[in-house]
Amino acid sequence: MIPAHNEEVTVAGVVRGHRDAARALASSFELIVCDDGSTDGTWAELQRSCAEVAELRLLRNPSREGIPLTMKRLYAEARGEWIYFTPGDGQVPAAALEPMWGIRDGAALVVGRRVPRRDPASRVVIAQLYSGLLRRIFRLPVHDIDSVKLYRAEELRSAPPRSESNFSEAEILITLCSRRRVVREIDIPHRPRIAGIAEGVTPAGAFLAMRDVAAFTVRWLLRRDR
Repeated sequence: MIPAHNEEVTVAGVVRGHRDAARALASSFELIVCDDGSTDGTWAELQRSCAEVAELRLLRNPSREGIPLTMKRLYAEARGEWIYFTPGDGQVPAAALEPMWGIRDGAALVVGRRVPRRDPASRVVIAQLYSGLLRRIFRLPVHDIDSVKLYRAEELRSAPPRSESNFSEAEILITLCSRRRVVREIDIPHRPRIAGIAEGVTPAGAFLAMRDVAAFTVRWLLRRDR
């Protein structure tokens, strides 16, 4: 699963890299990319990629929906036993899939921990504070909560998130951990962004995420009390 927004420089390489990585690991697979209302040449690059990547299937949002809704659409479209997602910006190389794939047996979810993380310092600090807060509240075994993930499909579908914000991925993780499902984390490489603009959390997005965190925490605590 690859969400992409204005990634015309990188998305074709991301698709080819993951095609090659997946062919080395599995006998059958599909690559699904959702263009989230790009205004550059991302869609044209993806259409050209179809000619050389037989496993590629394309989706397109007519206008920008954002990562949470785009990921929900991608997950709903997936048909395999395992579902891996990575962004279209190329910062997580396709080589990250192999170590995650190698420790999947018996797990509901494998998380790739970006070490070292090659993002601006302000973004790294915000991510660390967010992940640290959720780890402390929910006693999570994962450090890089919003990183790439490899889900067992049946486990992912058993934990649909209510959140409509960037908290949705964390909500799935917390739900699986609260059910005592096996969740593993492994270090993966991370690269600096080579093109496009890193779109951090907007004030409106941060407000929605905090609202969803608060609502989820209340529900979670009430369930534990019962």
